[in-house]
Amino acid sequence: MASRLRQSRSGQPGSARFRPGTRGGRARYAGGCTALAVLATVATTAAAPASASTVSASTVSASAVTVPVLLSAAPLGLNTAPWDYEYAANASAGGGLDQIQPLLQAAGIDELRYGGGSYADYYDWQTNTNIQNCLPDNATASFTSSCASSDSLDFSQFSQQARAVGAQSFVTVNYGSGTPAEAAAWVAQAKSTPGQGVARWEVGNENYGCWEVNNELAGPPANFQGYTPNTYTTVNGVFENPTCPQTTQGNAAGTQTLATSYAVNARQFLIAMKAADPAARIGVPWAFSSEVPGASVPNNSEWNDTVLGTDGKYVSFVDAHYYPFFFGGSTGGANPTDQQVLQALFQVPSLYREIRTELSARAPKASVVVGETNVSNNETTTVCTPTGALFAAGDVLSWLAAGAKSVDYWDMNNYGNTTTSCTGADFGLFTSSAPAAAETPYYGYLLASVLARPHALLGTLGTSAPADVLGYQALVPGGKYAVAFINTNTSSAETVRFRAPLFGTLRTWSYSAGDQNATNSNIVTGTASAASVAGGITLPAASITILQTR
Repeated sequence: MASRLRQSRSGQPGSARFRPGTRGGRARYAGGCTALAVLATVATTAAAPASASTVSASTVSASAVTVPVLLSAAPLGLNTAPWDYEYAANASAGGGLDQIQPLLQAAGIDELRYGGGSYADYYDWQTNTNIQNCLPDNATASFTSSCASSDSLDFSQFSQQARAVGAQSFVTVNYGSGTPAEAAAWVAQAKSTPGQGVARWEVGNENYGCWEVNNELAGPPANFQGYTPNTYTTVNGVFENPTCPQTTQGNAAGTQTLATSYAVNARQFLIAMKAADPAARIGVPWAFSSEVPGASVPNNSEWNDTVLGTDGKYVSFVDAHYYPFFFGGSTGGANPTDQQVLQALFQVPSLYREIRTELSARAPKASVVVGETNVSNNETTTVCTPTGALFAAGDVLSWLAAGAKSVDYWDMNNYGNTTTSCTGADFGLFTSSAPAAAETPYYGYLLASVLARPHALLGTLGTSAPADVLGYQALVPGGKYAVAFINTNTSSAETVRFRAPLFGTLRTWSYSAGDQNATNSNIVTGTASAASVAGGITLPAASITILQTR
C-alpha cells in the first residue's frame, strides 16, 4: 500500500471492555494428529446421523466445509511502523502504548509486522531515519541527508514491545532504496541480539506497484530510466504515474519489467540474508489479479511467474496483501454497501487456492501469509461501524481456515481518528489519541481469537444459509470446541441449522449492530445449553455469534 500517515496528534481517554480469556499457552495439545482427524470427520459428515452429544441438523449445506488446518504458533497479526509515535510512547507522553499493549494481549495478537507498508522501502533501520521528505525528486538520497527525517519507533524498541506481549516479529527490509548488505546486517543483528529475533523477513513491500521506491529499476537487467515513485497525475484522462513502466510500456510489458528487475535484484537480497542467518524465513510479495480490486496488479501473472520462477527455491513464503475494495469514506451510495463489503469474504477460499496452485508449480515448500489486509486500500468509516468488526473477524478466520499461516491487519494506528470518538475514515485498529481507544475492527479480532489460537485446528462449517452466513469451527488447545457464525446479511436475521459436536453448557459471545455506536462496542457474553441450539440458532442481521464448549 502507499503511505497512509496522517499528522494530527490530539486525543482523549478510552478503555477496554472485553477479554475472551488468557492467551498465554503456546504449547501444542496432546494428540494433535488424532484431533485433526476427529475434527475433519465432523467437518465432512454434515449429513451423518447425530449422536446424543452432538448438535444435529437437517438441510445443512456442506459446500462451505473445509478440512481443518493446524494453525501456526502466531496466526493473528497486526502492522505497526517506524513512524508510529502512538505505539512509541505512553499516554503521558502523547501516545497510547500503555493502553494498546494490554489490548493486544487480550486479543491474542501473536505477530507484529514492522516496516509501515511503502515506508519500508525508504526507511533505514541503522539510522532510524527515512527519506520520505526527499521524494519523489531524490529517491537515492542519503539517510543522513538534510531532507531525511528521524522516526519514533526504532527496531530495538519495537522488538522489546513485541516480546512484552508475546508476539513474534515480521520485518520488511528496504529493497527500494536499500542494499543487500544493509538487509543482511539487519538479519545478523537480529539473530545475535537477545530479544530482537525475527520470525519472518520480507524483501520489499509491494514492489509490483509504482507507489514504491524502486531504485533497482534503473540498473540491470531492466535499465529503466526516469521512474519516480508515487508521482501521480492525469494522463489522457487516467490518473496514473506517467513515469511507471506499466504506463509507458503497457500493462503486460510494464509488469514484466518490474518483475524481471525485482526477481534478479531481490535474489541478491535473499542470498545475502540467508548467508547472515541460514535459518531465516524470507518471503516476497504476491500480486493479486483484478479479482481483488484494492490490491490488483495489471497482468499479475507476469509478476508471480517471473519472481517465483527465478527465486522460488529461496522463498519461504509469499505475502498477499488483501484489500477487496478500492474506495474511501463511508459505505453506500456510489461505494459498496456494508453487505457487499462483508460478502466479499466468500471469495477468500478460491483466492487461497489460486495462490497455492502457483506455489505448487514454482515454490512448493513456500507458505502463504497475509501481511496486510483491510476493507479497502483507502481509509473508510467502517472502523466506526459494526461492519469493521464483522469484516475483521471474517477476514482473519477465512484466510486462516483456508491455510494462511498468519493474517496481519493494516494497521495499528493511522491517525484518521485523533480522539477516542471514532467518527472519521481510518485504517487503524485503535484511535490515534492519548490514551488510545479501540475501533470496531479490534472487537472483530477479539472475537476471532476465541477460535484462532496458536496451534488450534480451524476449518469452515456448513450451515443451512450458505449464501449469507460464514461459518467456522475450531478445536483449541485444551480440548474446547468452538463454532462461529457471521451473518453478512445487513437487513435480515437468519435462522441457521448446522452440525457440530456441542454438548453440555456452552459459553456464548454475540456482537451485532444493536450493540454498537460511534464510541462504544459491547460484546454480550453468556451461556446456553447445547440442547437449546440443537434445532438451530437465529443470527441477528449483521452479527457475530460464537458458541464454545466449557
